[in-house]
Amino acid sequence: MASILSIIFLVYGVYHHHKLFAAEYRLSTWQEGLKVYSPAIMIFAVVLFILYGILSFFTSGKVPVPSLPNVSLPSANSIKNSINNSMESIGNTVTNSMNNMTSLGNGNKSGNNNGSLFGNNQNKNKKNGSRSFLETV
Repeated sequence: MASILSIIFLVYGVYHHHKLFAAEYRLSTWQEGLKVYSPAIMIFAVVLFILYGILSFFTSGKVPVPSLPNVSLPSANSIKNSINNSMESIGNTVTNSMNNMTSLGNGNKSGNNNGSLFGNNQNKNKKNGSRSFLETV
């Protein structure tokens, strides 16, 4: 009920306000008379813009495009040589690392030749799982 009464009072208020200040709204600005023509003016402006865009697209006007710098690619042989050199270097590094790791496991500098890096380890052969990573290697 309250919402129906509020809608009725709102409609009456807007009507009364418009009736009371109609002359002032009419004379407030000179642009008020032109607002009827605004949709036609906007449509005309958009059509002109589209026509100008189409005409400028099909005319002989040129767009300045900067020239691209020369890009010289290395030759296939130099790329192949650099890849081969890299692969040989990686292979040598892996081979040297593997040789170093196996030489550490064969014996250490203290004279113990039992395969342990840190001397005798009595827990080496037990099944309790307490071997270290270095003993495993």
